[in-house]
Amino acid sequence: MQEELRIALVGQPNCGKSTLFTAVSGYYVESGNFPGTTISFTETKLNYKGKRIRLLDLPGIYSINSYDEAEKLAREKILSGDIDLIINVIDTTMLARSLELTIQLLEMKIPMVVVMNMMDEAEKKGMKIDFGKFYQLTGLKGFPVISIKGTGISELFDYLIEFGPSAYNPVMPVYDRDVEECIADIERHFPPSLSEKFPEIDRRFFIIRLLEMDEHFEQIAASVDAAFPDYVRKKRAELAELHNWPEESVFASHRHAYVLDMYEKISSVRSRPGKNFAEELDRFLINPVGGFISISLVFGAIFFITFYLGDILSGILEEPLSRFTDYAISDLKGNLRIIVAGIFDGIRGGLGIVIPYFVPLIFLLALLEDSGVLPRIAFMLDGIMHRFGLHGKSIIPFLLGYGCNVPAIMTARTLENSWDRKIVILLSSFIPCSARTVVILALVTKFLGWKPTLLLYFMNLAVVFVISTLIAHYRRVESEGFIMDVPPLRSPYPKALLKKLWHRMGEFIIFAWPVIMLSSILLGFFDHWGISHFINHLLSPVTTYILKLPEELGISLFLGVFRKELSLVMLYQALGTEDVSTVLSGSQIWVLVVFITFYIPCIATISATYKEGGIRLTVFSIMLNMGVALLLAVAFSLLL
Repeated sequence: MQEELRIALVGQPNCGKSTLFTAVSGYYVESGNFPGTTISFTETKLNYKGKRIRLLDLPGIYSINSYDEAEKLAREKILSGDIDLIINVIDTTMLARSLELTIQLLEMKIPMVVVMNMMDEAEKKGMKIDFGKFYQLTGLKGFPVISIKGTGISELFDYLIEFGPSAYNPVMPVYDRDVEECIADIERHFPPSLSEKFPEIDRRFFIIRLLEMDEHFEQIAASVDAAFPDYVRKKRAELAELHNWPEESVFASHRHAYVLDMYEKISSVRSRPGKNFAEELDRFLINPVGGFISISLVFGAIFFITFYLGDILSGILEEPLSRFTDYAISDLKGNLRIIVAGIFDGIRGGLGIVIPYFVPLIFLLALLEDSGVLPRIAFMLDGIMHRFGLHGKSIIPFLLGYGCNVPAIMTARTLENSWDRKIVILLSSFIPCSARTVVILALVTKFLGWKPTLLLYFMNLAVVFVISTLIAHYRRVESEGFIMDVPPLRSPYPKALLKKLWHRMGEFIIFAWPVIMLSSILLGFFDHWGISHFINHLLSPVTTYILKLPEELGISLFLGVFRKELSLVMLYQALGTEDVSTVLSGSQIWVLVVFITFYIPCIATISATYKEGGIRLTVFSIMLNMGVALLLAVAFSLLL
């Protein structure tokens, strides 16, 4: 049986590690969590030139210290013996900072190669890398790569499939004389029993971890020989006193100096006259005034373009699809007519209603993400979030929520505090996802205009902030500060954009569209058997008496729990027309959309809430959404 090469991608956040993973991953991609945690990883299997490879994408980490759970778990995975080779992915534009992690990984003495990613951006900054000098100083093979374009990836994997233990000759970093004498002295006192119990961990690496006050390794050492950690603490204190540096950072300071010296030897930077357009634009975007003007313009443009294009596409497709559906079922009778009519109504609903609005929206969100504008929006809104009792990182899930609430809820894992995670999970279901945006654009914008649409979105944000402020009064722990990497502004690559667009469209085509068609068929049978009337009658206390809407809309609200797009498609079928203004008044359209925007989230969102927050949070989320939806809808039905 052919041996499988197990490779782990390791790198700092925003280094392009996941982009590299996506570029090489095949059909099989598996996501999961480390046991007993919410820290996620992704892996794939591929066959490259006859060599079977299992590629693991570990979470982004800044170092291998155990101060952060992701760092600890990534380190444990690397040291577990399940990894044959490390690919250390580096953001070349931030080479000096990235090399800190590289040196830590090098000290593990596990076979490794280095991918210097984003070489195109580094060259734009005037950087030049001497890969020969890098190999001389580290013994590591370095590869220039532009992962988003796929440049340099084949050369990397050509080398990996031929890579063997004999090809790996690392050059360990040598620190100043005092540090090396300290390490050598501790090594002479290293308990043999510790080496016997943990033979997979290099002795020098173990000592360095103890000098860096790593609690995990201190506990391991104490469990074998209680006197040894005390001796290391004594030597560490002597080293700190000798250099007049704080004990907790004395070794890290030496590594930092070593890395800066290496950086100067392997790279050179040509000076550039003045600032380019991207840098000037960046300065404007992160300026308080310019930033908020930009945010307003960006979101205004997104919804205007989405509606404008969506309305044009919907108008082009609507009539021919309707005629084709009538033609397809004209000679059919009985159950067959119901089934075929349901299938074609589902196709018409997807092509003529959802896709025209959905595609422009997800394309524009992907454009913001890939251009680097989305992280800047998060940065600018951080201060506002704290005023409402939210962690700064909350803005990332909320922005993702405009695409889909499910990844928004899953992204809440990045928040370290459990209270912050629960708040974000609760509030993410209130963000109007692309499906609900389709409903808003197709009903409010189309029949009431763009001003009510803007009002609805501002009202939605107000509700989110009011709820978060109320919850903040009960929190016991103050929300922590927010530190994030802001990638440089860049021109998005069309290939990457189209791939992301196709992936997100694929989710709708594979999962949502069949549900729409199945629901259309069920609705046909429900009408035929009288079940729709039963559901409408059952929900009439809400639709008729509370919301003041026609009773036949109960079925569309019921099916909207499965997918929010269904509310719109089923609404047209229940009313028998796509011009709902002929059946509903302006106030009724407004009340209906307000209710759909806030009421029970879809099944996928409920499932994600249960997975990330548990049953109690899920039940509370459903009750909170329903309560807010009823309260607002009733208020508007009385006011309008």
